Amino acid sequence: RVVLLGDLQATRDTAERLGIGVELVPVTREDLGRGVPPAAGGARLRLPLLAPAATLARPLRAAERRPGRPSVAAARVAYGSIRGAVELAQARVVDAICTAPINKEWFARARVASTGHTEILAELTRSDVRLMMAYCDLRVVLATTHLALRDVPGALTVGGVRDTILIAARHLERWFGIERPRVAVCALNPHASDGGVYGDEEARIIAPAIARARAARVDAIGPVPADTLFSAVGPRCDGVVAMYHDQGLIPVKQLGVHEAVNVTLGLPFVRTSPDHGTAYDLAGRGTADPRSMRAALDMALELARVERRRMRAPSPKRSAPAA
Repeated sequence: RVVLLGDLQATRDTAERLGIGVELVPVTREDLGRGVPPAAGGARLRLPLLAPAATLARPLRAAERRPGRPSVAAARVAYGSIRGAVELAQARVVDAICTAPINKEWFARARVASTGHTEILAELTRSDVRLMMAYCDLRVVLATTHLALRDVPGALTVGGVRDTILIAARHLERWFGIERPRVAVCALNPHASDGGVYGDEEARIIAPAIARARAARVDAIGPVPADTLFSAVGPRCDGVVAMYHDQGLIPVKQLGVHEAVNVTLGLPFVRTSPDHGTAYDLAGRGTADPRSMRAALDMALELARVERRRMRAPSPKRSAPAA
């Protein structure tokens, strides 16, 4: 079952404008455990909608609900919806979260956040998280996320890259059912620095991080030059760790921009999102391609089922406590 968090009237306006046969039913948090009533009044779908708490956002006025026109008030509703979804997931009222795109500029103008979903979710849950972009068998996890390119080298550490490898391997096994996954790690510099000609991050940071991951019994290889790793002659692997945003996301979007899914690793619950932005130029017209959003929702449902099965499975017997 799906519940929508957001502004009620803005959603109704959109459904009416596009002629979508959906009946939006306002609900409270207490209502969510009671089930969704069947469709009525000729509606094809009855969709429960939970508005953000009044302390986080107020209902949008007509001038603030115009498609493709961002506003401070709308940013607060979006942020309030994220906060509300996290609270529901942490309380196990919902099994997973599938977020829609947000506008980072207007989040900053509204003074609710200055970066993207991944960092917001990490802060709200106090979790060490990583961004994965997945399309078919290509799964890329980022060592850094939303940073200026000039800040990336200084943000890389041996511990941070090692932890990214370990988090990637753990979730490839836990969520994707890959036993002892192989993780290929991108170099930062061209040609993996050619022995220090183009930089020293490979020898100083990335190679030691790979060695530490291997010491933790993870099958990690690299550093591999990114142009080789993502090519037809790249090494066989189950997942990739990339050093920065565009290094990892361009190959995924080149292959499957309409079906790729953003998955946050390291949260205490499942969270997915589409791989694209807000597309304000298409808002309200009914012409946006829904495939990535649909894929994100499908993956949220599937990973939620995986988590339910895992939680119900008996714990394996151990002869000694785990380290």
